[in-house]
Amino acid sequence: MAGSQIASDETWYCFCLQLRVEVNFLRGTDLLQLEAYLGLPEVLRLIEEKLGAGVWRCDAGGQMQWSRGFFWLLGLDPHAVTPSYAEIQRRVHPDDRRPNSDPGELMTDRSLLDGEFRIVRPNGALRWIHCHTEVLLDSAGEPECILGIAVDITAQRRLHQTLRIDAERYSALTQVAGGLLWIGSSDGRITALPNGEKRPESHRFFGKGWVELLHAEEREAALRSWTTSAETGRPYSVEHRLRQPDNTYRWHRCSAVPVTNGDGSIREWMGVSIDVHQEKLSVPHAATSRLTGAQLRAARGILNWSVKQLAARTGISSAIIRRLEEYNDAPQMPDGAMEILHRVFSDAGVEFLFPAGGKPGVRPR
Repeated sequence: MAGSQIASDETWYCFCLQLRVEVNFLRGTDLLQLEAYLGLPEVLRLIEEKLGAGVWRCDAGGQMQWSRGFFWLLGLDPHAVTPSYAEIQRRVHPDDRRPNSDPGELMTDRSLLDGEFRIVRPNGALRWIHCHTEVLLDSAGEPECILGIAVDITAQRRLHQTLRIDAERYSALTQVAGGLLWIGSSDGRITALPNGEKRPESHRFFGKGWVELLHAEEREAALRSWTTSAETGRPYSVEHRLRQPDNTYRWHRCSAVPVTNGDGSIREWMGVSIDVHQEKLSVPHAATSRLTGAQLRAARGILNWSVKQLAARTGISSAIIRRLEEYNDAPQMPDGAMEILHRVFSDAGVEFLFPAGGKPGVRPR
């Protein structure tokens, strides 16, 4: 598994890096001064305890010696167990166990105790360890013994499993999402399109390219809504038309939520743009012309907008808006003005309801 290999390499790299720090510390005059106070056993004990490591040695005849740390990794008592390859094999999880081999084969087949595998301690505890081996030669150039170092990577393995599960869930989400997923920054730039490879035209959205795709009639409102969300951290949700590769326009519903850091600051935004063109076309045009004064009052109340604020957003005078809101039923006014009101409220997250039976209603989307 590629991810497993990456985790293994990172674990080994971190161990070697810390070991290099220890070695550098012991070089030169520091080493001469320290030798009088600290011997190799103390250094080995410190390294094994702090890094969760153990060392073993096997000679050409198959005789093994283990460090105290290696006994600890296997969960064995150094006063009750004799080091042997067979004892290691007994502790290895059955699914990770290599074929039965002679310990002498370690000199020619290091894979027998190289790499990652699980061990089961006598108390039933399961641990992951990563083992690296090295063959040492004698003065004649012949293999004299093999040295191995094992590191407990159980914590890293658990973290890797959690990350793998999250990655699989995220991959599934990109497949079931009905629209184009995007990741953006607070300044309005789209930085990534997780499922964009399935949409050849999606490259048009990168950076601030999406702004140029907005229909001129919805562009200002969409940008204003995005600025408000970026400043307040509130979810972003608008409906607007987007220019297609053939220069036609289709309605899309765009929603996004902030992804925060540990301190609550916004790291990025995760959003999705869904094509709702057919849904929009299926709503009878008469629906917008049937907006009632009661709906307009209720919509303003949901958004906590004053008449003056609504007038500024729509370009309709405050006097006309007050006159429209005096009606409980549908007031008489040009369809164009009513469409503007409908669009402004819709962009702000308000949905108007026109049930087949009963009175028209309004609710947050």
